[in-house]
Amino acid sequence: MSAEYGRIPEPFRARYCPLVDDEEAFLSSLGRRLPKSFRVNTLKSSPAAVAERFLVYGIGITPVPWYDDAFVCDNPDAGFSLEHFTGAIYMQELVSMLPPLLIRDILPDARMVLDGCAAPGSKTTQLAALMGNRGTLIANDVSYSRIRALKFNLEKAGALNTVITNRDLCAFTNMQFDAVLLDAPCSAEGTIRKNWEVFDTWSAREVQKYARIQKQLIVKAFDLLAPGGSMVYSTCTFAPEENEAVVDELLKMRPDARLEPITFPGLKASGTVAAWDGVKFSPEVSKAVRIWPHHNDTGGFFLAKVKK
Repeated sequence: MSAEYGRIPEPFRARYCPLVDDEEAFLSSLGRRLPKSFRVNTLKSSPAAVAERFLVYGIGITPVPWYDDAFVCDNPDAGFSLEHFTGAIYMQELVSMLPPLLIRDILPDARMVLDGCAAPGSKTTQLAALMGNRGTLIANDVSYSRIRALKFNLEKAGALNTVITNRDLCAFTNMQFDAVLLDAPCSAEGTIRKNWEVFDTWSAREVQKYARIQKQLIVKAFDLLAPGGSMVYSTCTFAPEENEAVVDELLKMRPDARLEPITFPGLKASGTVAAWDGVKFSPEVSKAVRIWPHHNDTGGFFLAKVKK
């Protein structure tokens, strides 16, 4: 058992252990480092070509069953490879790849797509690849300091259909997008396996702060969606206040919003929380999914797909 196991704050345990199917497996998984993973950037290469090169390097890679472009590798040197340097691969945590996949069926023909909180660009570059560099992809982020990393990653990936904007999404110009990705800023509890320092600032108050922001963001993101369009709301946190409660707020504020079921063949996803802190959520919220770290050896994640 990891030494980090004993450092998990008691309030954190009390909050989330009742939500999981296996308390010991959940807590133990948080103390283990994430496996290294990457996504092939199909704007520059192919899974077959990358697999051939890594065979030459002697770096073992394992295909991910639910995404043909993704691999888990047994050697951190993958991040120092020529493929990484030239943008043929993107080192990315597995669950971070999930949100764009929920809308990949409409991306090749989409005219306008918005990544509302884009920096540093892992999902933006993935969207550009899934769009085949066609259409227009708006990569927006409120943080000017993070735009530099976003610009670098887009250029490295060869994303040519992308325009960067530096705006507060809540004040974004009223436009209509075929697809919107809102990977919202959050308390990041699901990233503990790669960033144990999350616990340094973690508190219920911090969770509430993010929840207030997310409720504003999700309503605005939905308003930017064209009729018939699809939106993905995602976070890397376990907090129901930042997940189910935010989606529930959207359903209350925008009656024309409806959720669609989510499945990833080959990936274990769990149901949502039906109620929290005395508040029952709309049954529609149950169409969203949670990804717990101990089920797939990943980080933690929440995803909801919304149709207008």
